[in-house]
Amino acid sequence: MGAPVKHLRMKPKYSPVMNAAEKRHKAWIKSLACIGCGVVGRSDAHHTLLSVPGKRWRRDHEYLIPVCPDCHQGKNGIHGIGNELTWCERNNVDIRAASNLRAESIELGILTCLTA
Repeated sequence: MGAPVKHLRMKPKYSPVMNAAEKRHKAWIKSLACIGCGVVGRSDAHHTLLSVPGKRWRRDHEYLIPVCPDCHQGKNGIHGIGNELTWCERNNVDIRAASNLRAESIELGILTCLTA
């Protein structure tokens, strides 16, 4: 039947559990001001579901955006409206902010990854 194939995994395996670097990244994101309304000190970390260059899977722990509870789950928030793209358009938010925040986190040494 032939020798077994020995190759490295081409794509990283999805894990719903955050590793240590992703947990540090999430804590840093939560310390930032809300990108929707600018409120400081009480941000949630929202997994962006929109397509972002470099994103590996639907809920990638490296692509988070800081949003306050009202902008996240409020009546006019991302989950209240039910459409992240509509929320971004209403609040003049560029979803590429998740990529920019990821890059900044890598530069600061908070998030370490092989796909930087």
